Amino acid sequence: MLDRLRDWMRGRGWEPFAFQEEAWAAQVAGRSGLVHVPTGAGKTYASYLGALANVMAEGARGELGGLRVVYITPLRAVSRDIEKALRLPVEELGLEAELGIKVEARTGDTSSSVRARQKRSMPSVLITTPESLSLLMSYANARELLGGVSCVIADEWHELLASKRGTQTELAMARLRAWNPELRTWALSATLAYLFVAALAGGGTGG
Repeated sequence: MLDRLRDWMRGRGWEPFAFQEEAWAAQVAGRSGLVHVPTGAGKTYASYLGALANVMAEGARGELGGLRVVYITPLRAVSRDIEKALRLPVEELGLEAELGIKVEARTGDTSSSVRARQKRSMPSVLITTPESLSLLMSYANARELLGGVSCVIADEWHELLASKRGTQTELAMARLRAWNPELRTWALSATLAYLFVAALAGGGTGG
């Protein structure tokens, strides 16, 4: 599945960077990690395309159902841009029609009708905020909705470290990990002073 995503990138004139290839290989191997590169260098796809490849493999086996990837951003203002980026390969490769892969957002700006639908049935990939994820955790059917999550990506990790929202995110990750011990967690940042400590805080073990 990664070859198909590489071909998609190259079809857009983008050649994968070495750190992206390393992150994808780690994702497929079931590892967690931290991506620390400058803004605009490609950290979103470094963390996401490996996770998407795993989701595609599930879809190809006919095993896909429910939420698999949670992408957390502390910046609600950029959630639409992130949603657009995460939707792009899914839409251009026709993965919803072919494999049933859906990408949606859930923030304070999400309409009540979409939130009500998501309370019954989640997409394959969800872009959300720490607050919205915590609210999802409070639902009576939270484990049914979130128990199948296999990867959590926490963007702007430097904004979350040593903050109440960061603690909120880590608690959510801990609960998801209790439901799925094989959960992979990836933290993204362009601005970190102590990388090893930041990786441990995000649950990273390498990558």
